[in-house]
Amino acid sequence: MLGIVIATHGTLSNGLQNSAEVIMGATENIATVNLTQGQAIQTLGQEIKAAIHQVNQHQGVIVLVDLISASPYNQSLLVISELEKALQDTIYVIGGANLPLLLETINHQLLGTEIGQAAQAIAAQGLSSIATWHASMISEGDDDDDF
Repeated sequence: MLGIVIATHGTLSNGLQNSAEVIMGATENIATVNLTQGQAIQTLGQEIKAAIHQVNQHQGVIVLVDLISASPYNQSLLVISELEKALQDTIYVIGGANLPLLLETINHQLLGTEIGQAAQAIAAQGLSSIATWHASMISEGDDDDDF
């Protein structure tokens, strides 16, 4: 089963997992890692490494982080670079964690999608899950419910 680690600032990762469970029911093989105020960055890295090992079932691990180039992202890259090559090859880090991204990851976990293919689809979903709406987009006489 695909392993999922969510590593974020604050307790965002817990909130994302909780929201996913409201929508999809109980989740499996997901670990959350939270960077708390004043926490040593090295401790964060150790927690990410432990989470990767916890969810690794030899079918790949997706590490979702909230911000690219921020501490959870940087520590993920650092600890992954220190793992054995065979494990490194099965881990993908995806930045910009949000609920649609997590739901897509869980879907691929349930489908048993191959890790490389899953990572590409998850990233694509993240890009397509952002949209803007404004009342000016409604044209006169538009009776369609586009909600």
